[in-house]
Amino acid sequence: MTFVWLGVLAALIVIELLTYGLYFAALAVATLVPLVLSLFGAPMWLQGAGFLAAAIFALVYVRPLIAKWQGKHPERMTNVASLVGKQATVTQDVTEDSGLVKVWGEDWSARVREGVRMKGAKVTIEEIDGATLIVR
Repeated sequence: MTFVWLGVLAALIVIELLTYGLYFAALAVATLVPLVLSLFGAPMWLQGAGFLAAAIFALVYVRPLIAKWQGKHPERMTNVASLVGKQATVTQDVTEDSGLVKVWGEDWSARVREGVRMKGAKVTIEEIDGATLIVR
């Protein structure tokens, strides 16, 4: 039964990565309880009851705490969206058409809505358009 719980755990993790609602992550964590129980040779009914109890606990108590911690825009915590609002340094003059800025040690193409930002200036990232940062 251990391999079945490992398969369920893997499937739930993959689904969570595709959906990002934290429901499947909570269920994946709950899967650890019957997995451990199966390692100790617990009967199937006890493994199922352990999963049910852990799933209810995770969905009712843990998921809301994580969702609250993430705020209204969890997508801004990771990936390129996390750059919005951060400071950058202009490494090549930024115009409405082109330019380069350095953020966290990486060079990014950038542009401004109007005007020019000269090399060495500090700018704030307003939004991301593809692989180009819009700065002010």
